[in-house]
Amino acid sequence: MDTNNKILGLAMFKALIGVLLLSFSVLGQASQLQGYGAFTNLNKDWMLMALYGHTQMKTEGQVGISSSQNPDVQIIPERLEIKIATEKFSKRRFRALWLETLAVEHGTDQVQEMGPELERFFSAFKGQLKRGDSLVLEVEDHKTKVTLDYQTIATLPDTFLYQLVSSLVGTHPPSKALRQGLTGAGSVREQGDLAIRFERLEPTLPRIAQVSRWKRKKVQHLAAQD
Repeated sequence: MDTNNKILGLAMFKALIGVLLLSFSVLGQASQLQGYGAFTNLNKDWMLMALYGHTQMKTEGQVGISSSQNPDVQIIPERLEIKIATEKFSKRRFRALWLETLAVEHGTDQVQEMGPELERFFSAFKGQLKRGDSLVLEVEDHKTKVTLDYQTIATLPDTFLYQLVSSLVGTHPPSKALRQGLTGAGSVREQGDLAIRFERLEPTLPRIAQVSRWKRKKVQHLAAQD
């Protein structure tokens, strides 16, 4: 039985690697997986991430993120999926890590300019994050839609996603491994391991119900103000 399980696991792993390689090889098509990465701080993985977008040849005036594999290619980010990898992630810690990451890459002046959008983003979380929470930022209709555990919690300018992603994979990323992973330059083995860990993280049904109540409370609060 153990041998059969090992064979099945190896087959699934090879299939997953095949999907990853196919995703990385396609250039200039629709939104596709670029890579997986782990946001690590103080030797601890806080978040696992998956970046989606399309790639194209660099053109003058086009804003994009340089590919780690080809300097003549840039990535246009369209979706960032984040899975919480630690048991408990306080709002304060979540906010501090992102503000530090943004400031290191963009500078404090630009972070201050982002102040209203950042406040709307952080205030959308009504409690601490928990292991398995699925946070997605995706550009739709020229806006960045933010969902947590399948519930839309905020809508921000389309530039918001780009600013967050560029702080992760820009000139001064939180780690070289994170930049390489999200831009498709990580090793096949590392990407396979991250993909398996990423897919295993999912919110529980009680947690999904709890987050859905955040939205209802917000609607009730707005109705009370009217």
